[in-house]
Amino acid sequence: MDSQDLQDQLIKDQAVRSSRVRIADGLLQGSTVDSVLIESARRYLDFLNRDRGLSPNTIAAYKNDLTGFIFWLPPNTERVDRTHVTRYLTFLKSAGHKPATLSRNLATLRGWFAWQKAAGNIPSNPSDGLLNPQRVRKLPQILTVAEVGLMIAAAANSRERAVLELLYGAGLRVSELANMDVRDVNLNHGYVRCIGKGSKERLVPIGRKAIEAVRTYLAETVSTTRGAPLVALGRRKQIERVVPLFPDRSGNRLNRLVVWQIVKRVAAKAKIKKSLSPHTLRHSFATHLLENGADLRAVQELLGHSSIVTTQLYTHISRKHLKKAYENAQLSIHDYAFSKEAETLRK
Repeated sequence: MDSQDLQDQLIKDQAVRSSRVRIADGLLQGSTVDSVLIESARRYLDFLNRDRGLSPNTIAAYKNDLTGFIFWLPPNTERVDRTHVTRYLTFLKSAGHKPATLSRNLATLRGWFAWQKAAGNIPSNPSDGLLNPQRVRKLPQILTVAEVGLMIAAAANSRERAVLELLYGAGLRVSELANMDVRDVNLNHGYVRCIGKGSKERLVPIGRKAIEAVRTYLAETVSTTRGAPLVALGRRKQIERVVPLFPDRSGNRLNRLVVWQIVKRVAAKAKIKKSLSPHTLRHSFATHLLENGADLRAVQELLGHSSIVTTQLYTHISRKHLKKAYENAQLSIHDYAFSKEAETLRK
C-alpha cells in the first residue's frame, strides 16, 4: 500500500468512526423514541462528562456502546434484566466481535447499571456476577531504540521531528500531544505539561534531543507566524492567549488523524515493517525505561496511569526482551565453548 492509498484508507476509517459517533449522538440526543432507557443513558453520559471528567473520546465510546445495546433491546423495554445482558453479549459474539469488544461493552453496561442502582432507579445490577469473556492479552508492539532513531531521522521537517520526539521522549498519548499549548512547554527547564485521562495534569521531563527538536520547530514557527510562541523559547514576554503547540493550517489544534498519518508515513519512509500507531511510541518509551533500570512507580507517574497494574504490562515486555538476550548469550557461550573444545581436540 503506497502513501496515497494509506492516506485514503485513514480518511475512510476516520469517516466511518465519525459517522458512528454522529449516529449515536443523534439517537441519544434527538431520538423520536420516547424511552426511559434513552433518558437514563443521556443523564449517565452527562454524569460522566460533568462529574467524572472523562475525555470526549471516552464518552463517545460509552455513547456508542449504550446506543448499540438500547436499540438492540426488544421494543418498549423499560427494565433490563440479566437475560438481556447475556443475550446481547451472545449477539455480539455471533456477529464476529472479539472478546476485547465484548469486555468493553460489558464494562460500559456495568458502569451504567451501577450508576442507576446508586441513584435508586433500579433495585439491583443485572451485570453482577457476569465474568469478562476470556481473551488472550497480547503484548503491545514496540520499536527498538534503533528503529525509533530511524523514524526520527526520516522525519520530513521540524514539525514531524518534534511530534515524534514528544510522542516517544515524553510517552504522550495522541490526545495529550494534540491538546498541548505552547505555554505547556518549558524548554529551559526541560519538561512539558499535559492533561491526561480524567483531566489529570502531569509534568513530564524531556531529554536533550526532544528539547532541540521542539526548539528548532518553534524557532521556525516564530519566523513564519505572527503571535510567536515566545514563552517556550525562554523569552520574558508572556503569551496571554492560548496558542496550540501544533496548529493546523487554520490555526486550530492538530487533528489526531494527522498525527496518525505522520507516524505511518515516517515509518514507511524509514522502512519499518511493523504495524504501529502513535501509541507504539508511548509503549516503546515505557519499555525502554524499564529495560534501562527505571523504577516501575516512576514509569507509572510518567505515563499518567491511575493504577500500577496497567504499567506492569510493560514488565512482561521487558522480561521477554531479557529472555531473548539471555538465550542469545547462551548460544554465544555454547558456540565459544564448543570452538575451544574443538581446538583442544585438534591439538
